[in-house]
Amino acid sequence: MIAVLIVPLVGLLIGGFVLVRGTLLTRGSSRTYARYQAGQLAWLLGLDLVEGDPATNLAVRIANPEMRRGHSPAQPLHVQVRLSGSPHGVPVELHYEYREQTTRGLGSVTRDEQFGCRLSVLTGQPFPPFEVTSRKVPHGTIDRLLGLPAVATGRPGIDAAYLVTTSAPAMAELLGELLEGFAPLAASGVHLVGDGQRVAFVMRRQGFPHLRISLDHAVTLRDQLTVLARRVGG
Repeated sequence: MIAVLIVPLVGLLIGGFVLVRGTLLTRGSSRTYARYQAGQLAWLLGLDLVEGDPATNLAVRIANPEMRRGHSPAQPLHVQVRLSGSPHGVPVELHYEYREQTTRGLGSVTRDEQFGCRLSVLTGQPFPPFEVTSRKVPHGTIDRLLGLPAVATGRPGIDAAYLVTTSAPAMAELLGELLEGFAPLAASGVHLVGDGQRVAFVMRRQGFPHLRISLDHAVTLRDQLTVLARRVGG
């Protein structure tokens, strides 16, 4: 009889310990990494939170209870945050989106995860599209998004550090002048995309430029993107 009672009791104690530990871990992560919360980033960047929960932590997944719980086939996980404003007279937006979904088939389970995060600045006029990626990052390579030809900027130091692609040689020359401003982000890599209407810095949750490291330089990033947007698109 004693053994019969002890086994369920031990199970309850272990379950309670795991639950309490998870709760404390989440609270601890939330306090330690509060600077990555949407509300804090909005204040830091001078933007308004127009979509999402101000407590959502963009850089630390474990700090978000809904992400710790995960998802189920019946209830996919979707977290989205959008910050917007014009702190220096030009429209700036930080957009974060994370999705998890599981699909069950005949004898198979497919898990799909999608992530995107970029800080972008709208330009006043259209400009020739371009893309800039660091040639060296701590691990792996940066996947390019646009199929543009590589063009030298005419600055050996810049060309050694970055791969600049564009169909407009004059744009490459201009980028060569402006990329020095992104030097503080070099350790985690730089990925700039200009689509003809806005310039954006692309961040990754896994890989580089790493989201958390990039957000540590959020203000520098906003300011340099603003300078870049004004120079390339008026």
